[in-house]
Amino acid sequence: MKIDYVSDLHINHWIPWNNSQIKWERRTREIVRRLISNGNGEVLIIAGDFTEWNQQTLWVLDEVAKQYEKVYFTYGNHDLYLLSKNQQRKYSDSLGRLNDLIQKAADIKNVTPLIKSTDTYKGKVFAGDVMWYLPKGNEGWDFFKGVSNDSNYISLNGYSKEDGVRAMWKESMDWYDTLENSHIDVFVSHVPPVHNPYSPFEPNSCYMVDLPFINAEHWICGHDHLQAEFYIEGTSFHMNCIGYPYDYDMYPRVNEIPGNEADTYKTFELKTFEI
Repeated sequence: MKIDYVSDLHINHWIPWNNSQIKWERRTREIVRRLISNGNGEVLIIAGDFTEWNQQTLWVLDEVAKQYEKVYFTYGNHDLYLLSKNQQRKYSDSLGRLNDLIQKAADIKNVTPLIKSTDTYKGKVFAGDVMWYLPKGNEGWDFFKGVSNDSNYISLNGYSKEDGVRAMWKESMDWYDTLENSHIDVFVSHVPPVHNPYSPFEPNSCYMVDLPFINAEHWICGHDHLQAEFYIEGTSFHMNCIGYPYDYDMYPRVNEIPGNEADTYKTFELKTFEI
């Protein structure tokens, strides 16, 4: 089985919101078709951070579902953002926005969310969740409160910003613990469980979640806006973050990241592996 994968689409940065819904939808679908034009897998996995607007996410899912037998997705931090007062009124809080997306995505044929859940397709076991992070120490919390937009745009009713992060982390970890004795062919998370060894950045507790590895053959994740494949403790990691348009000028060539021998630039396309 061939698996195509991608994360951190941030489609609204490529195709911003437009007063004309017809133009916005058409342009969104056009760039999605461009993204998946090299796809050759049976299954597509999207590891979170679609866009700040649910309607645009649904256009993405509807378009990719036309090409694939099966589409799996989980959500990322940006899929919880409430940027406007209209969004705040419509969804009440960030989980309201997420639940709205899940309910509407269920109507799209071939699309299955992986949100604290597992699914078996053609004998292969897929599992996934956002796997929320927990900032560590003063440095981690200072970054969360002073640098990360998550503290500005994510809100959970009944929780402070800090307690909301702790609650989401605990929910992810409690579910993850139930998989201890399970064999997983492909695990999908937005937040990676390890620091990307090819990253030019220092480890940051807001960009990874510490957890023991389960028996997963492959792990697809994102969040750091880099593209890399690596192998740690019996698990093959696959990261194909599209990111923002300016990433393609700002980030180094892949072969300039220490330890990476590949001679490629960051690319706007799907990656593939086979199981």
